[in-house]
Amino acid sequence: MLKKEFHYTDYNGDEQKLEAYFQLMKNDAIDMNYEFQEEGGLIEYVKKLVKESKEHPDDPPKQDFIRFVRLLVSKAYGVRPKKDPSLFLKEDEYGKPLVQRFKGTPAYDDFVFDLLTGKEDLAEFTNGIMPKIDEAQKAEAEKLLEQEGLGSVLHEV
Repeated sequence: MLKKEFHYTDYNGDEQKLEAYFQLMKNDAIDMNYEFQEEGGLIEYVKKLVKESKEHPDDPPKQDFIRFVRLLVSKAYGVRPKKDPSLFLKEDEYGKPLVQRFKGTPAYDDFVFDLLTGKEDLAEFTNGIMPKIDEAQKAEAEKLLEQEGLGSVLHEV
């Protein structure tokens, strides 16, 4: 889990401080894989983005890269309630995503912009939010990936 503290000026001109938490759950990764199924799934999509950025390092971010970063931040954002900090919630009691509240702040706008422009390290952010996978789960995932012809992907992460 990654904790970030943001300091920003709100829309009324007042200084604000926001603690934000980010963690990509295993089910979030499954959702993201589905989100990018037209591009061959999440892993193939990320491989394509990495390849393009290496081939054209001076090009500004493309729309598909922007889409990916926004989705990654949205899927990872959550709240740890002060009354029970052992919880990490991504939806309110009505099932509405809590990221909508974060997206309504200048902090979200600045954070995504910084990830897109390299002011914030996207690789560091991504590594900080990845789900923890034990050895048995990793072995099972590697077996499934091998069947799909993607055997070494987990070793690359």
